[in-house]
Amino acid sequence: MNAATMSERAAPAPAPPVLLAAEAVGVSYGRVRALESLSFGIHGGGTVLVLGLNGAGKSTLMRALAGVVPLRSGRVTLAGRDISTMPAHRRVRHGISLVPEGRGVLPGLSVRENLELGWHAAARSRRGGLDEAVGRMLALFPTLGGRLRQDCQTLSGGQMQMLAIARALLSRPAVLLLDEPSLGLAPIVTADVYEALAGLGGEGVATVIVEQKAVPMRVIPDTVLVLGNGRVVHESHGVRPSEEELARLYLHEGERT
Repeated sequence: MNAATMSERAAPAPAPPVLLAAEAVGVSYGRVRALESLSFGIHGGGTVLVLGLNGAGKSTLMRALAGVVPLRSGRVTLAGRDISTMPAHRRVRHGISLVPEGRGVLPGLSVRENLELGWHAAARSRRGGLDEAVGRMLALFPTLGGRLRQDCQTLSGGQMQMLAIARALLSRPAVLLLDEPSLGLAPIVTADVYEALAGLGGEGVATVIVEQKAVPMRVIPDTVLVLGNGRVVHESHGVRPSEEELARLYLHEGERT
């Protein structure tokens, strides 16, 4: 084996292209700066975990990525295209789907009707018929299978969260934004939700997850950001902070405010 061949074999694999990027993003509500110069990138199938206490700017970040709130500074790109001024409904068509804090399902509609709304939003990349698409979601979240005709407001918190995620996935997103999916859930239900989310990376879906506390993720996030007062106070790659490290970061941030 010659040196050139050895060199070729030793060369690292090229980094996957960035799918979604926030570049020095800033957001203000009136005179209040909710986010300040925040940057990160995520590739297809990757995971970014954003942690922080209430008021840290986590939900503002998700709304900015989804196009729900305007940017004060910086830009957001999707597959290299600047979408900073693109309205939220168009971002859905281009592959960005947000599951907001509080789940965002529509009371008065059945479980199946909520799922149908997600499927009808998938015109950009619809595969197969409605029944086939719903069947894929029921395989991912079996607990919804016997509740298709049930009004979604009668579901448990965990079932409602699963429905919200399933509806978002039916829009065939390239990027799934999850704002505190464990909020209000018992630990065992949180584990069930994250178990279902574990396989999304293998399907090429990029996932940005916001949480306040450590969660039972089966996959190691590509990037972890800890926010405090709208700024990144900790960033790591390929690891995530332990509950003890997270508590220290939160305590330090509390002492600064």
